[in-house]
Amino acid sequence: MTSTDPRSLSELVDERAIVDLTIRYTWALDHRRFDELSEVFADDGTADYGRLGIFKGPSDIAAAASRSLGRFDRTQHLVSNHQVNVDVDRANGRCYFQAQHVWVDSAGAHNYTVAGSYLDRFVRTGSGWRISERVLRVTWTGGQAPPSAPSEPPAGPTTAFVIAGWIDVDPAARSELLEAAASMMAETAKEPGNLDYSFSADPVEAGRVRVFERWRSDADLRGHFETAHMAVFAKALAKAGVRGRELSRYHVSGTGPVFEVRN
Repeated sequence: MTSTDPRSLSELVDERAIVDLTIRYTWALDHRRFDELSEVFADDGTADYGRLGIFKGPSDIAAAASRSLGRFDRTQHLVSNHQVNVDVDRANGRCYFQAQHVWVDSAGAHNYTVAGSYLDRFVRTGSGWRISERVLRVTWTGGQAPPSAPSEPPAGPTTAFVIAGWIDVDPAARSELLEAAASMMAETAKEPGNLDYSFSADPVEAGRVRVFERWRSDADLRGHFETAHMAVFAKALAKAGVRGRELSRYHVSGTGPVFEVRN
């Protein structure tokens, strides 16, 4: 740590402990010591494994990991590019992963690779740091998956929640803001977990911008606010002179047609 490093020694120690925790997770998986996940996850911790489901508590998470990896003869999970932000007894973090899955049949050995990101929340407990929320996001897959392993994302992504409302800005600045929003929307559409993202001009209120977003998880939304394109848009929004806003989150339990079809 240099004299210009703004982090304290305790923060650096916490960051190191959190990175070690994410590494401990990989050793537990690859050595099939799933009971050790009780030393990785908080008692009420959750793991969102995408199409495999969302699991709560170390026992359920261990059972899910055991079922998923039980299809393979060997696995190796590598994690890197750790970023950790500690706030006293809570922390956020993210890292990349690449996992090799080897399975053998009568034709020989096959390798199935999965790569992506872990988006995490951590909590300090009496036994040290633990994962309170882990979200797995797959970026790409390669190789040959065994017949029972899901290799494609599920059709028709589900909506976890919607954000909708409006932002009022200086009417003279709205057009410039919407130009900045167009670039931000295009980049946001590429983000994992984003299902819809739209900023548009209200046809009645001169300075009003309508907002509509759909996200798969809270972790995806948090990741969105850490992107470079969101930082650029935040500057454009400040320049536009915000005069008021009303944005709300709506949790969605299901979707269906606008009108019910009756026979």
